[in-house]
Amino acid sequence: MMNEKYNKVEADELFDNVMMEVESSAQAFTKTLGYKQLNYREQQSAVEIIHYLGEFMFDYHLESMSLWSQRALEDVLVTIFPTTITANIPFFEKVEAVLVKFFEFLHFSGQQSNALELVDSVKKSSVLMLNEAHVIFKDSPEEKLFDLGDEMGLDMSDLSDLDRLYKFVSFFETPKKKRHKMKIVHIKEWQQQKMMMGFY
Repeated sequence: MMNEKYNKVEADELFDNVMMEVESSAQAFTKTLGYKQLNYREQQSAVEIIHYLGEFMFDYHLESMSLWSQRALEDVLVTIFPTTITANIPFFEKVEAVLVKFFEFLHFSGQQSNALELVDSVKKSSVLMLNEAHVIFKDSPEEKLFDLGDEMGLDMSDLSDLDRLYKFVSFFETPKKKRHKMKIVHIKEWQQQKMMMGFY
């Protein structure tokens, strides 16, 4: 029992270190020309997309940022992003542009030795990721919900606005429906915990 507890603490510390490295690089990226070349909506989602990538690459493949591999990246983009992130198609359409610029930044800043190969993987995987997202999204309850968000004037490709929509809808749900509702995986919870602990 003590071993399990120790291993959990050790794993949590390792995850925190990995995510702090991703956070640091994501923030540095926002000050680069590559980031400025993204359009406004891509910029709005860039840090969040990078955080999701860092989280899933570690959670599913135990790879920290400097060790990201093409195989793991392709798996995360094609099978994990569309099935785990609750978002509409315009959100997934931003992923390729953001990650291409981010990997170019990692290459030129010397933080990733195979960053240019990862660029190729992103370009190859983005079509498959979008196809998968289309299949999952079509005729789903989320499709109708996102139509409501559009009518309310929210940007459904922005996960912050999507979060607002879910909070709004939750006021009108019965307790039974709330138990069955799909949860949004949101990296902001991790960021808020770090802020409370004084990491930012």
